[in-house]
Amino acid sequence: MNPIALETFLAKLYTDPAARNSFLADPVRAAHDAGLEDDDVSSLNEIDKVGMRMAAASYVHKREQHRQPKMALHDTWVKWFKR
Repeated sequence: MNPIALETFLAKLYTDPAARNSFLADPVRAAHDAGLEDDDVSSLNEIDKVGMRMAAASYVHKREQHRQPKMALHDTWVKWFKR
């Protein structure tokens, strides 16, 4: 087991839609192609695929939220008082 290789692969699965789709289509092949060892490959074959999709979507949403400009405090107060 190489924990760094496994963590790197998992991070890619959660952030790269093409890698995730390839993995979901054939988990064993994608894990082997990434150079993971057999015990990691067998573990990844049992991963919760629905949970992976949900987590990846959540991460995309969080990244999008951080990209949006923050409203200045003054503007927040003005908006609140105009209600």
